Amino acid sequence: MNQQFPNQIKRRRLARGMWMLAVSSCLMGGIVAEASEPPRSEQLQWDASRERWIEKSPPTPGTSGGDLAIAQKAFGDGEFDRANRLVGKWFKSYDESELVYPNAVVLKAKVQKARRRYYEAYLTLDVFLDDYSSSTVMEDVLIELFNIAEVQLSGVKRRNWLGFRWGSMEETGLEILDDISTSYAETSLAEQALKAKGDYFFAKGDFGLAEIEYRRLVQEHGNSRYYRYALRRSAEAALAGFSGTRFDDAPLIEAAERYDLYRRQFPGLAEQEGIGLVLNDIRERRATKEFETGQFYDRIGQGEAAAFYYRSTKDNWPETIAARRADNVPDQTPEEPTK
Repeated sequence: MNQQFPNQIKRRRLARGMWMLAVSSCLMGGIVAEASEPPRSEQLQWDASRERWIEKSPPTPGTSGGDLAIAQKAFGDGEFDRANRLVGKWFKSYDESELVYPNAVVLKAKVQKARRRYYEAYLTLDVFLDDYSSSTVMEDVLIELFNIAEVQLSGVKRRNWLGFRWGSMEETGLEILDDISTSYAETSLAEQALKAKGDYFFAKGDFGLAEIEYRRLVQEHGNSRYYRYALRRSAEAALAGFSGTRFDDAPLIEAAERYDLYRRQFPGLAEQEGIGLVLNDIRERRATKEFETGQFYDRIGQGEAAAFYYRSTKDNWPETIAARRADNVPDQTPEEPTK
């Protein structure tokens, strides 16, 4: 057999393989190139006339919108120091007459927050609110203020111009939340502000103030997603505010009313959470307070007053431990004089 024939077959097969490999590489290269560079969301904008997304035109440097877009991109890329320089340059070049001025203010505050200059961010937005309360970016402004308030309530210290930290910002945070809950009560952030204030006071042990904020949330935002949470927390805050049997039992009365309302409105959850046991405990506490009041009058020799409170304990709080104790106290009703 001719030796050239197998060699020709080998060469043809090799050439065919290399040709197919080249074609495949071209096809795959095109696919990979297309898949590796999809348009990013920030490069697209909705064209209502054609009802489809189209690529945005690149920002034009030297214009208010273009320079702001460049600063926004730097912020989005996490280049906060560069974004700060670009925003500072923007405010030196343009003023409030620019259409994008509100957006520039919001970006400035975001950059300040990212650089942990929370008080500066607060001042930036607070001044803006005074003059642009009807701005289209108002929701963004309120969100940024709310976030600043949350950071301030966490105990972050204020920084001075040298970067040193001094003075707690908690008071400013509470002022921000109070302003949002009262001046912008129609927004969803109002209920979040009340909840945040209630949670802050509750965590600090200021149960009286916490109860006020939770009660406002329940009363002013009956359809709030936090309604059940606030109703339960208002009851817990009222109960925690009771300082003992030697003090006024008004917190116990408030707590009993709120727990009872919670049980009636959310019976299934109330049963799972043991609200009935909590109400029984409140009854025991109120009965104990009344009984101990009788003991007090007993000790100072006011027998008639003591007898009144012992009887009241048995009449108002039957089947309690205090009622059984009162039942064992000798009757101190003075005998009528014999005629």
